[in-house]
Amino acid sequence: MDDQLETAYEAKFSVLDMDMAKKAQGASKAAGPINEAEQKRQAELMKQASIAVQSALGEQASAAGRRVFFARHGERMDRVFPAWTRLSYTESGNYKPYDMNMPISMVPRLNGVNDFYDDPPITELGYFVSQLIGRGAKLNCINFDTVYCSPALRCAQSAHGMLKAFTKTKPKICIEPGLFEYMGWYKEENLNFLSTLEMAVQGYEVDPDYFPVISCEDLKTKYKNETIEEYYKRTGDVIGSILSRHTKSPCNILFVVHAPTLDAGSRFLTKKTANVPDVNDLKQVGVHYPFGSVVALEENKSDNTWKLMHCALPSISFLDCTNRIDFKFFNRP
Repeated sequence: MDDQLETAYEAKFSVLDMDMAKKAQGASKAAGPINEAEQKRQAELMKQASIAVQSALGEQASAAGRRVFFARHGERMDRVFPAWTRLSYTESGNYKPYDMNMPISMVPRLNGVNDFYDDPPITELGYFVSQLIGRGAKLNCINFDTVYCSPALRCAQSAHGMLKAFTKTKPKICIEPGLFEYMGWYKEENLNFLSTLEMAVQGYEVDPDYFPVISCEDLKTKYKNETIEEYYKRTGDVIGSILSRHTKSPCNILFVVHAPTLDAGSRFLTKKTANVPDVNDLKQVGVHYPFGSVVALEENKSDNTWKLMHCALPSISFLDCTNRIDFKFFNRP
């Protein structure tokens, strides 16, 4: 990234920081509360920074190909409230949240609360972070052409939140069971995902005509005893099949998936097939790819390689938490 583009990014995302604003246009000597004139000046800085960013990106667009965004779902209910299925349901089966971070209402399931054991929803904060991801994409002028999503409820809810920012150009969500996480964790479980029709009834923008690479039935039968290596291969095969349907560029494709799928998908595209995590390391992948984390990769059309886009989306940080990925783990050979 050249100096002009870097300065523009700094001004665009830190325009209220006087040190950053200096780099874009002069220095402000204003102290204390920002007056109306300073607000106007900063607004103009924001406008100029956006123009500079788009100009620089436009110059680089000819060499750029397709772009893929792997986003992890939002915070899971069962991670924050391990006993929520027992404590938030009355004897008559009615859902009653006991914490403000719990959804006000719950999606009805075929087998009631039992279906949530292996397919939990996201928390209110998880949904909010998902919306921030979409807002960040919109601020960076990134419009998603297509969205592919794991059949897990937490992924569908997160995808729904991410698309909230796109009111005019909102794509449909393609539910792809082949993007579900490692099936070795569910050998003894009875996964029962919501159907596409059930999701549509609940208001999720799913594509009813999408034909998946791997069906839910095949996922639960043919891949139930897969190894970790086979899971990484399955993920790569599915992503490769999906990308073969999108050969034209520029094209922005969003995958809303799980932490291990972020790792498997990005390593498939960057052709890093070694160092597949073992059973213990795979359980810790969520530490390296936190809830709401995003990995963005861009294709170079000249040599058909994929590289990480470091400044694709602004990060989301609050006290002791961030959605930034662990780059040391990501960049392992």
